[in-house]
Amino acid sequence: MKTPTAFLRLVSAAAFAGTLTAAVALPAAAQVDLTRIAFVGDSEGAGFSSGCLTKRVQVDSPGAIIARTAGVDFQQPIVNDPGLGGCLVLTSLAPSFTREASTGTPANLSLPRPYNNLSIPGCAIGDMVRATTAAETQSAGACRLFIDLVLRNSALHIGSPIAQAVALNPTFVFLENVGNDYLGALLSGTVIDGVTVTPIASFTADINTALTTLKNKQPKGIVFGVADITSIPFATTLPPFLTSGGKLVLNPATGAPIPLLGPKGCPTGVPACPIPANTIVTLNAAGYLPSGFGIPCAVAPTLPNCNKPLPAAALDATHPGALIYAADVAFLKSRGAEYNAAIQAAATATGYKYYDVNDFLLRLKAGFDIGGATVNANFLTGGAFSYDGFHLTPIGYALLADDVIQFMNANFAAGLPRVNLSTYLFNGGTAGGLSGSSALYVPLNGEDYERGVQGIFTLDFSRQLASMFSLSKPALVQGDGDMVPRVEPRHRGIEQP
Repeated sequence: MKTPTAFLRLVSAAAFAGTLTAAVALPAAAQVDLTRIAFVGDSEGAGFSSGCLTKRVQVDSPGAIIARTAGVDFQQPIVNDPGLGGCLVLTSLAPSFTREASTGTPANLSLPRPYNNLSIPGCAIGDMVRATTAAETQSAGACRLFIDLVLRNSALHIGSPIAQAVALNPTFVFLENVGNDYLGALLSGTVIDGVTVTPIASFTADINTALTTLKNKQPKGIVFGVADITSIPFATTLPPFLTSGGKLVLNPATGAPIPLLGPKGCPTGVPACPIPANTIVTLNAAGYLPSGFGIPCAVAPTLPNCNKPLPAAALDATHPGALIYAADVAFLKSRGAEYNAAIQAAATATGYKYYDVNDFLLRLKAGFDIGGATVNANFLTGGAFSYDGFHLTPIGYALLADDVIQFMNANFAAGLPRVNLSTYLFNGGTAGGLSGSSALYVPLNGEDYERGVQGIFTLDFSRQLASMFSLSKPALVQGDGDMVPRVEPRHRGIEQP
């Protein structure tokens, strides 16, 4: 096996210090009070990373970094290491990965007031407005698992995340929801409006309720837009073509790339046919490809499941979908744009400032060069996204916090210094992150890269990610002409690889 080479271009401390000196210069006098920050959010606000919630990353959640920069108290629902969810960690440079035990215990339960960080993994905007306990969440996924840890209503009896933010009597508010209202559609591979995607009417009503309620208590705040979930590494890493050793496999007769196989658009009686080039192949496909799903038998006749299609929707609880065809991609992009239009309108009505997450993600995709170290959005090799393909690393959270700080300085004259990024680049975070050492991530060649992707995205891990957003299943769903009874999908020959 080839030995991976370093994948961040780290430079001398002297060269890096020159960059940081400029980055931490103080702006003019502050005109905003950050004494009591209320941060209502989701897993990104919580500091969730690599499939888990743990102290090693929570201390570098965006709100915690901003508060630390401002020198103010910021209490969080800290979970002692090894955390909850089973943190994915790199165990060797081979590369190989493992999951830590999900045995972390709460470390700050006795705080006699709401936490400053009211971010709950898996919760959508409706949960932030209404849910007070696990039984009241709209999702059976991570929101239900974590909401009681964060709200503690058995002791506080205060109410929803929005209600608890108001009870803090905050001097500044963040409302962050970067995609939980439709991320479940991508992670499960099943795109159904009203089931895995929140309808725009209810989203609009809830974002207006949330911002109006917060504004009536504290008129100064920031509301985040939602992210284009089709642009995160989970959706952009794998091409719609067959690869080997990180390179496209070409048809010897035509010289063209060989498309993977899916179930849609096939002639009658043909279970699998080439997928169009505009199809998203999610990281879930890594759990199917090694045994032959999606691969023509003409290319790999010894694989037991060759000529079988990659699933285009969740087949059952253990087999999430791996393909998002063009029509569903267009729908998800359109719905994300509708969400952001609703957020911007609510922000204008309430006076809250709208922070464009997609603008940040586009710049992150292009890459940040920081004192000679390049950090970008590439899966495994970019440094900003964690092993689950959609949550950030402490480096990514620090870059996001720094960008928000610049936004605050421009819009509120907050007078905050820029984030000192050396700790995140050289040590993995203020508490080491999930790396456990100064080795942040490992740069991988094509062969090792494919092995790394497959080592992480087993079907079991894909199932656990999809289950973070297990929304309720209505008895009726939209058919070609009208509402029809729900019919659970059948396996269609899919077996456990």
